[in-house]
Amino acid sequence: MSEDRKDRWVRVADNRWRRLSRREFLKIAATGAAAASLWPYINVPSVWAQRRRLTILHWAHFVPGYDEWFDKTYAPTWGRANDVEVVVDHIPFGQIPARAAAEVAARSGHDLYQHISPAASLEPETEDMTDIVEPLIQKYGIQDLAKRSIYNPKTKKWFALSNSWVPDPGHYRKDLFDEAGFVPDSWDSVLQAGRKLKARNVPVGIGLGNDIDANYVLRDILWSFGASTQNQNNEITINSKNTVESVKYVRALFKEAMTPAVLAWDAASNNLAMLAGAVSYVFNAISIARTSERANNALTPHIQIWIPPRGPQMLGGRRLGAQHVILAYMIWKFTPDDRKALAKKFLVDFMNNWGPAFKAAELYEFPSFPRTVPDIQQQIANDPVATRLGQPNKYKPLASALRWSTNVGHPGYANAAEAQVFDTFIIPQMYALAATDRMEPEAAVQWAFRQMRPIYTRWKARGLM
Repeated sequence: MSEDRKDRWVRVADNRWRRLSRREFLKIAATGAAAASLWPYINVPSVWAQRRRLTILHWAHFVPGYDEWFDKTYAPTWGRANDVEVVVDHIPFGQIPARAAAEVAARSGHDLYQHISPAASLEPETEDMTDIVEPLIQKYGIQDLAKRSIYNPKTKKWFALSNSWVPDPGHYRKDLFDEAGFVPDSWDSVLQAGRKLKARNVPVGIGLGNDIDANYVLRDILWSFGASTQNQNNEITINSKNTVESVKYVRALFKEAMTPAVLAWDAASNNLAMLAGAVSYVFNAISIARTSERANNALTPHIQIWIPPRGPQMLGGRRLGAQHVILAYMIWKFTPDDRKALAKKFLVDFMNNWGPAFKAAELYEFPSFPRTVPDIQQQIANDPVATRLGQPNKYKPLASALRWSTNVGHPGYANAAEAQVFDTFIIPQMYALAATDRMEPEAAVQWAFRQMRPIYTRWKARGLM
């Protein structure tokens, strides 16, 4: 616009300009010097009030359409309705813990901070959300695995609010497993099929590196063998015969059905390997299947979703899988009170309107407050993409996800010690030490116990467990 007319315009919402009427202009001009001193803070239509701002940190979602919906539809719509500028920043999920530590150290950061893995070790730095979580529970209920990831029964504090969690099913090449004569319904059948398929250069792909996917799937194996890292009383239970048996199994799986490449895998490796046809079996959220569908990958009809395998019958034959992601928002204690209130309002409104988020995530995220998506079973059964591709039952195993999914720290809570054990990759390292013969299984389990003991002692001393 020309400079000689700019004095008749003001900035309004979303960085747009509106031309003042002559009456409006004269009214503003009449305020004289006072108006001039306030001009940097003018924001029409609230005229003299500075527009509020809410900053949110999100991970870069594995379903690109979700970020598109949240950033360009939901957040701006909520912002306009509440006269708030909503700023959403995205970072890769692997950077989330370090960025959180940096914000805490600086005593400055985002008003809402989203985590995707247990973050109970940050409880001392977070706002208590009891005032918004408990009314939401009364209205919508809460999944137990979500509660065990964001609530501390010792301090009685809801240190985060979880909007959703992500199932972690197996993905397998049905055509190859059919030819080998197996279904991956037990860890024994995975090993037997894996031996045959490794000979055909399509091995099993279970990561043994320091990455989030290995952290989850190796806990699946641990639990299915009747072992655990802790019990319900926050006592370390890793040092058990059942853990040793699970370590022996993983060593056999590594030697007989996998390749050394899995030792250096990161969180993207199993996705890429499955989509390239380089492996026959992996564990991940349905981002693999969705990516294959979007890319019109020739392997799409052959990539099948399956529930986690059960363990040996002699050890109880359990079938358990860790949630792949636990999405949880925190509000820092050092956040100014007015922005804390604004952040809580955003979360409550988001939960009261979470149905569209489930659709935008394309079955990737499941509600932590279950009654926010009352028709979830129907949506799973009638997934439009799978139906269009002639695989209407492709995502059917997700319908039973609550029966086989649990939280990190099972059978207890994802407490501060468990969060630190998770973030330092003690469990993947335990399995890798034995798989590569650097330690015998019994010694590897003892090593893990020695790493965990001071962590538990430290957090108990701080009164958080």
